[in-house]
Amino acid sequence: MPAAQPLLDLPVPVKESSHWRVTIRPEIFNAQRIPTLPDCWKIIESCAVSLRGWDYPHVDRTGRANGTDWISSWCDFRGHREYWRFFQSGQFVHLFSFREDAIPNALATAVGKIRPEIPTLGLQPSGCIDITELLYNVTEIYEFSSRLAQKTAIAGSLSIAIELVNVKSRILTALAPSRAWWGYHPTVEADLAHSREIAVEQLMGWSAELALEAAIWFFHRFQWNDPNLPTLQNDQRKLLTRSL
Repeated sequence: MPAAQPLLDLPVPVKESSHWRVTIRPEIFNAQRIPTLPDCWKIIESCAVSLRGWDYPHVDRTGRANGTDWISSWCDFRGHREYWRFFQSGQFVHLFSFREDAIPNALATAVGKIRPEIPTLGLQPSGCIDITELLYNVTEIYEFSSRLAQKTAIAGSLSIAIELVNVKSRILTALAPSRAWWGYHPTVEADLAHSREIAVEQLMGWSAELALEAAIWFFHRFQWNDPNLPTLQNDQRKLLTRSL
């Protein structure tokens, strides 16, 4: 199957800083899987996940375009930058900034919780990633993928690739004042990429469990080797049942 096409000359500067990159691709390539561009818009709008006040993906009213064989939408709202493109083949590519970067004093808050733990010669934190935000994002990505597979009648399997780009020395944290956090949990890699080929039937029935596995994969790359599984499962359940 053709590789994901590079996204060039974006209308929002999402690639200029740390960001998420998500690529969803059907196993079997069919350039005309979706007959028309209006059909593409209908599919994205019907599959968008709305669990906590901001859809995944966000379909902007004015920031949108039709290409030769794709549609796209983008926004730059209060520090949150996002751009996605959906092809008639069923491939979906999504770039979005870290919401933590738009929260005032987020890094200072994260460092304040663990400052005694930062080694003298350790990497100075370049930013932070909230554990709950990461879990929620990955859960929404997998839920959206499940809906997309069902809506487009994809057969076989679906590839879901999630990348955290330019994240070296970012630290894992819990920004909620009510949640305790301790320990120095940085990533030492510039980019982190988790990719998995999943049978459509498995994705439709186990998207939440698969998302939790992917989130834990990322936690381990932030040196968090013993995440509290029951707490994460409870957080995920609250998101999926809109009990936040």
